[in-house]
Amino acid sequence: MKKLKELLRKPSSLVLTDQLIFSGSNFLLTFLLARELSISDFGLFSTLLLVTYLFVGIFNALIVQPFQISVAKRLSKRSLGFVFQASMVLLIIIALLVFLIGMLPISFIDSFKSHLPAVVFFISGYLFQDFVRKILLAVDVVKLVVIIDSIFLLVFPSLRFQGNMTLESSLLTITFINIISSIPAILFFLKNAEFSLKNRDLLYYHYREGKWLFSASIVQWFSGNFFTLAAGIYLGINALGALRLVQSFFGIVNVILQTVENYFIPKTALLYYQNKKQEKKNLYFDLFKGMTALGVLITIFFIFSEPLISLLGGIKYQHYGFVIKLVSILYFVILYSYPTRISIRVLEQNKAFFIGYCISFVFSVSSFHFLLKYGELYGAVAGLVINQILMIVYWKILLNKKQISVWA
Repeated sequence: MKKLKELLRKPSSLVLTDQLIFSGSNFLLTFLLARELSISDFGLFSTLLLVTYLFVGIFNALIVQPFQISVAKRLSKRSLGFVFQASMVLLIIIALLVFLIGMLPISFIDSFKSHLPAVVFFISGYLFQDFVRKILLAVDVVKLVVIIDSIFLLVFPSLRFQGNMTLESSLLTITFINIISSIPAILFFLKNAEFSLKNRDLLYYHYREGKWLFSASIVQWFSGNFFTLAAGIYLGINALGALRLVQSFFGIVNVILQTVENYFIPKTALLYYQNKKQEKKNLYFDLFKGMTALGVLITIFFIFSEPLISLLGGIKYQHYGFVIKLVSILYFVILYSYPTRISIRVLEQNKAFFIGYCISFVFSVSSFHFLLKYGELYGAVAGLVINQILMIVYWKILLNKKQISVWA
């Protein structure tokens, strides 16, 4: 029992515990909304979530990712206060932008206009909670992140209490719980941060490091979703539905990988700049073990693809089991790329990060017609796999050419 308590107190164990809570609650929330909302409302929710991910990428690029590296060099109360202040400004800008876009006379947006206030609140609440989680992970306050994600579990009884669930009531409930769960983080910032208007040096640092990451986040979003969007036009709604169902399921793996980035990047950066070689080797071994465990999980998905797709979407999807196999191959490539991805981020090769995604996006635009016309869903996933391979090859060539490595 004593050893178990000591194991649970370890940061890596706390991160794993939090990840189980976070990824599990997000997956169950998606499952609950899919069952309780109408098909059209759940489609609107999925579209809104996809747009929110674009804003999450922008938030990460301009605030979170530069902070993750700078905190490894030197953590100060002023830098902690700056990122909080910057997040408030960016939240206001994004909220106003979403509101103005929602007022445009575009047919695609018409479905959201009746829910516009709830949409603005949902995006703002989601972005703020995501921001505080990542900042707390960066400064290694993992216990507080576990508390935040545990409080978020209140979303389930809150949604079930509604009875007749609608899109608007669901968005507002999720927003309310996001805000409530963020209160411990707000108290942490008020206690440990120093707020100032004299932050020109920090503003310049985030601009210098974030400009390439910002561009990369935009290109990355389009690169990741281009083949999916094009598949709906070329292959029809059934094929698109199967691909989206599988992508949503593999979203569990995406969440785990995102948490790996949020935890390992600042840790690796700290050890790199302190030149602690043995500790870096230990951390690399921990990363390897984590990627291996995920690889085993994805292998299980690959083997049991047909019963799994039927379990997720029903008997009507049983002929699409091969899509899980294809996406599994994609994720094996992604797992292999992670040490290189972390090296690029820690070494602040942000321009190379951006160029890698540009190469991927250019390939998508130039090849999607051929791949989808002749390969259909095989071609769509093959395009996503080739995108990843192109980025890895470019980043590895660059690191070898400059003779730099985080893990050496």
